[in-house]
Amino acid sequence: ANIKTALMDSMLEMVGTSHVTFACTGAMEPILYQENLEGAMQRGAMLVDISVPRNIDDVGANKVEGVKAYNVDDLKAVVAANQARRQRLVLEAEELLQDEMKSFKGWHQSLGTVPMITKLQSRANKIRREELLKYERKLSGLSAQERETVERLTKGIVAKLLHGPMSHMKTVDPELSESEAVINSIRAMFRIL
Repeated sequence: ANIKTALMDSMLEMVGTSHVTFACTGAMEPILYQENLEGAMQRGAMLVDISVPRNIDDVGANKVEGVKAYNVDDLKAVVAANQARRQRLVLEAEELLQDEMKSFKGWHQSLGTVPMITKLQSRANKIRREELLKYERKLSGLSAQERETVERLTKGIVAKLLHGPMSHMKTVDPELSESEAVINSIRAMFRIL
């Protein structure tokens, strides 16, 4: 950044050629105002008055073509607006985090039941295959397409029968004693070792 400081006797020349000017002096009344800026300004500029009392007559300065003047009150308003915006964003972020935490917790809870779900599926598929083997002679006259239909049919029945118990296991919190009771019940019902 090309920052320059100037004394009062070269002030108007410096302000007139600068993009941005910050004013802060011990003056008790404005030192930059419409009348002295109109002849000095050689480019568009931003004037920022950070002094109290004010060093820039912002009402008059804003009438000069290409000049935009701001004072401490303007800066406070910008800060307040930014704080309000950030607060809204914080609330939105907190809501998003709550939703994601709920999703993560559900996913994490389901991990505790994955081994039992796998065993349940294996046990059911073993029973399905054993039953198909029992009827192998009766099914031997079926075409390949008909055998595929029987295979899909039995897999669909097993999937529909297991859907309820598997869904229930996924919703149980593994941290609660209820989880162990549910898993033990399913283990006993389906004779899973």
